[in-house]
Order: sequence, then C-alpha cells, then structure tokens
Amino acid sequence: MEDKELHLDVFLDHSVFHYNGETTVFQEGRQTYAAQSRYTKVTSVLGRGYLESMYNNCASIDTSDLDNTFKKLLRDLVDGVTSEVGRALVGLAFLQITIKSIVPEQSIRLHKGSTRTGRFSWKEGISMRTIDYNFNTPFLRDKGLLNVNKFGIMMTRSLAENYPYSKLYKAEMRGAFDTWIKIVDELEKGEMNYEAALAYMMSLLINKSNRFEELANNAISKLREYKNYSINSIENLLINFYTNTRYSARAFEVVIHSFMQAYKENGYTDLDLVEMSQMRSANKKHGNVGDIELKDGRRIDEAWDAKYGKSYLYDELGELQDKLEANPGVSVAGFIVNDTLDLKYEVKEKIDEVSVITDTEIKLFTFRDWVAYKLEDVPLSERNVFAKDWLVAVVESFARKRLDIAPIDEPCEGWLTDLIKLLSYQTIIK
Repeated sequence: MEDKELHLDVFLDHSVFHYNGETTVFQEGRQTYAAQSRYTKVTSVLGRGYLESMYNNCASIDTSDLDNTFKKLLRDLVDGVTSEVGRALVGLAFLQITIKSIVPEQSIRLHKGSTRTGRFSWKEGISMRTIDYNFNTPFLRDKGLLNVNKFGIMMTRSLAENYPYSKLYKAEMRGAFDTWIKIVDELEKGEMNYEAALAYMMSLLINKSNRFEELANNAISKLREYKNYSINSIENLLINFYTNTRYSARAFEVVIHSFMQAYKENGYTDLDLVEMSQMRSANKKHGNVGDIELKDGRRIDEAWDAKYGKSYLYDELGELQDKLEANPGVSVAGFIVNDTLDLKYEVKEKIDEVSVITDTEIKLFTFRDWVAYKLEDVPLSERNVFAKDWLVAVVESFARKRLDIAPIDEPCEGWLTDLIKLLSYQTIIK
C-alpha cells in the first residue's frame, strides 16, 4: 500500500496516519510536558478573555489573504446548520480554530490528553472537552452565536471516540462531516493566519445568529416606517452614519456601492455592477481597478475607489495608473473622499498624466460632489424615489439580504444598530 493512499495503521499504543504522502505518528499515553504547557497556554489565554476580545475586534482583522476555498468551506459549514443537525460540528470547528490561533503547533486531530492513569490519552493531545466546557460553549451561548448544549459540544458522543480526527474517523456524524474534516485538514497544513480564520468564522456566526436576524428585521421594519425620502435628507443621513459608526472606511464603501445598486436597479446604466469586493482586498492582486466597478461584458468601463480619511492622493494616482495599464479600456476612473480634496499642483499634474497615458478620464470627487455628478443622470422628478431605493440598498446590504451583489462577510451588528438609531429619528436636516 502506497503512503499517498489515505489510511490509518492502529497499533496497541500508537497510530500511524498516512495522508498526502506524509506519515504522522500519534503516540498514546500520559500527556507530555510540552502538551501540558500548550494546554495551559490555551486555558490561560482564554481565561483572560481572548474570545471576548476577538468578538469586539474581529471586524478590524484582515481576512483578505485567507484562501477562498477555505472560506467557502467555513461558509458551507455554518450555512449547513439547521435546528436538527450541524451545530456540534460548527462548535467543534470553532474550538479547533481557536486552539490553532493560540498554539499553532498543537494538533487539532488529537482531542484527548490527560496526566491521569486509567484514561485514554494521546501524549501530544489536549482535552478539547474541558476547554470547550469551560470556554468555547459558554462563549458561543452567551453571544447567541450557536445554540448548543450547555454542557458542551462533546456531549455528542460521536465526537469523543478514541481516534484522531481525520476522514477515517468512523463515528456516525450528523451534519456536514466531509466539510468539517476538510477544514481540519486545511488547518493542519499550517499555512494560514489562524487568527484571521477565527475572525472570519466568528463573523459568519455573528451574521447567522438569531440575534442578528432580529436586528436585521428591526432595521427593515424601521426602514418601512421612515418618511424623509428627499435626496438631501438621505444624503445627510448616510454622511452622519458613515462618519460616526465604527469602521467608517468600510461603511463609506458600502454606502457608495449601494448608491450604484439603486442606480443600476432604476435603469440609469446598461453596464453590469460588479459585486462588492471584500474588505481590504488587494485590488491589484485580484484584478480590480476600484472598490466599485461597472463592466461592459468582461471589460471594466467605470471604476471608483473609496478613500475614507484621505485627501492627498498623489501616490494613489500612481497605483491607479498601474491598474489601468493592466486593465485597458476603462472609460472613467477615480477616487471618492469623505471630506475635502487636497488638489495641489502636482496632484492635478498627475491626474492629467495618468489620463493621457491610459486614455481614461480621471476624476477626484468629494462624496457630495460625486453624488451630484452621478445624479445628473437622474431626472429631478425621480430623485426622491431614487433616494428611497438608495437607503433601502444600504440597509439591506448591511442586513445581508443582498449577498449576491453585497457579500459582506465582516460582522454587521454595529452598523445595523447605528442605522436603526438614525432611522428612528424622523427629523433629519434637509
């Protein structure tokens, strides 16, 4: 039998795992000092509020470099949860990623470890059941992220068999076993930012939770009650929103993309609006020109980059030139800033230079000026209707009701809460 064939050799005191041409030996016996130290580190870090801190800050953690295949596995696992199946595997995957984010060297295939005699243990394993009971399950339940047994996910006996977690794990599972074990395999490769992986999964759970659904429904309800649908009132409301909410740069981008969603839906362009890019994704790496793009077939025709908190864009214009040279045929491209533009002589000169070299019309706008520029295509008699559709697109995007065009992965609770507060006021400056 060739090593490349997946198989597990089980002996009296150890197992030999053959996977992808590699061989790993799992020794049974009392936990080693190194494993004890890893276990102590995990429990100490969790005891200091690690998961709570991650919960409060996961939206600010860059997950753009996580492999898209791995992200899809996590989405499929979380989306596969029903009232009947899938919760234990999601909880276990969350625990495994948490362990990897604290001690990357710990194998998450070995879910048992003890110094006590008479108990099954792997020498390099740690007690995932204890960690789950004390930290993982209480956190998931307290935050409303996963409705699991209060005594822990390991109360599901099928997760506690004395075999390493692999595709060869024979216990009968309820849920997306194949998806979960692929996640385990990817985590064990040791080639990712585990903290980013934890932030990504936490975001998925936040946006999937019953608490989030209630918040999203509340926002939609407030939207139906809202009456100030003049273009000026909506523009002022959204400026108030992205200026005062957390992670303003991303909120700013979503507000602009939502404008273009309403613009497309109302028939003011025949071009195709590209789905919203991931937060902090590298445009050049992914072949994008801007955060917001309109395409004519496969050709990018119009592209805008949202630049929150920046006014001097000389370097950004140089980067834009590189992107335009890699994507010929763009008709108009530029930047939208939230406040004022610093149009020094060298910036104006650079605009002209990039425009000539790339044969693209280059424009720099403040947010208000960009809105006015795009509204030139919207008749005065239709602007209030357009304003309503714009606000609807913003709220529904953050409520994750438009995942086809606005696939927002980061947690949206804070943004929705701030939008609800603003929508609750019926007197917005006109």
